[in-house]
Amino acid sequence: MKIIITENQYELIKEDFSQESTKKILFKIWNNELKNTGNVEFDGTIGKYVDYKPSFHAQLEQWFTEFMGGWGKMVEASNKLLDKTFDTNNYDFSGGYDFRFYVDEIEEWEEDHYLIVRCRVNGDGKVTLMYDDYETLLLSHVEENEEIWWEVESEIKSLIEDILYQEVTKKTGIFIDVQQFLIES
Repeated sequence: MKIIITENQYELIKEDFSQESTKKILFKIWNNELKNTGNVEFDGTIGKYVDYKPSFHAQLEQWFTEFMGGWGKMVEASNKLLDKTFDTNNYDFSGGYDFRFYVDEIEEWEEDHYLIVRCRVNGDGKVTLMYDDYETLLLSHVEENEEIWWEVESEIKSLIEDILYQEVTKKTGIFIDVQQFLIES
């Protein structure tokens, strides 16, 4: 028996098969990573390895969420990872910054696949100013200096986001938006 279908129907079938195959391949990759390392890292560029293109990132997030057991499990894992004090000395990309911080507030935004966090930075942290003869200052003192605070503030926020990307996003797939941080005295 022959079935005649239109070219449009053929493309839909081909795309659906491609999606299901891609999903199976990704689940296999993630299962192997979990078995070999004990955790699985979210990598938005993995699509190039399975040659999958159409609106892949949103689909990848959906599949990764499914693989991880759903949004609730991902948030639970993220909260555990966020429940500690982070120290910039533990990262080779901290530049002239030396401080500790912790997350004290978390808001969930499931529809956008991220968490909004507010952090507290220890006031005894330091920054070494590269443009000022490598002078090292306490963050609590720099905060009072409006001339340089705007730049230091954006660099601190960026560094916190980089650390949280490394520690949380790569391990859970949930993106972190640092909405605010406060320097403790």
